[in-house]
Amino acid sequence: MNAPAPTAKRLPGRGRPGGRTAFQEEKRRQTRAAILAAAGDVFSATPYVYATIDDIIRAAGISRATFYMHFESKLALALAIYDGIAADWQGLFDRLATGDGRDASGLKAWVGTLAALYVDHGYVTSLVGQLEIFEPSFRQRLHDDRDALIDRLSAAGVGGFAMARGETPAQQIERARAHLLLRRIDQVCGDVSVNGALSTAEAAIYVDLLVKEMAGFITGRA
Repeated sequence: MNAPAPTAKRLPGRGRPGGRTAFQEEKRRQTRAAILAAAGDVFSATPYVYATIDDIIRAAGISRATFYMHFESKLALALAIYDGIAADWQGLFDRLATGDGRDASGLKAWVGTLAALYVDHGYVTSLVGQLEIFEPSFRQRLHDDRDALIDRLSAAGVGGFAMARGETPAQQIERARAHLLLRRIDQVCGDVSVNGALSTAEAAIYVDLLVKEMAGFITGRA
């Protein structure tokens, strides 16, 4: 029987053969973060449709080749920014699924928290609105995300959302109403979060009307 071939020793500090080292992975993570931060600066100052990849790579201090190692397009970069806030958005809706704060005062506080989230994410709120206008594939992405959210709230038995799952005409009508409600929530919270978009009195009226609509839909009395 032949003796087994000696096992090649791995040098200290080296990663898997053919793979990245820990240092390379960290460098890649830092570069990606720098691109996202630079994109934030660019999209804050320039409308999405006018912002260019050249603007972003100059702001990030990288080459075009490096950019394409991380993102295949400006849209892919914008989607990564959107994905970064989507979890926060979904987390707030998950609170509705738990059954906490579904009365008028609880829903009003919930809307305030969502509006504050829009403020915290700053330019991303405007960016999402622009993507919906200029990128058809993103409009479909938002529709799909709302569909998934409706299904989650439906599975949790949340009022009108629970009746929005199925193929009957009545269920499809409820699903359309759920989509319209989610759009209205986004619109009102977006308007309230933009300084000067609404007067204090107007913002209060918008929120009160939204809360009444949400309460009616969630309780199934709308």
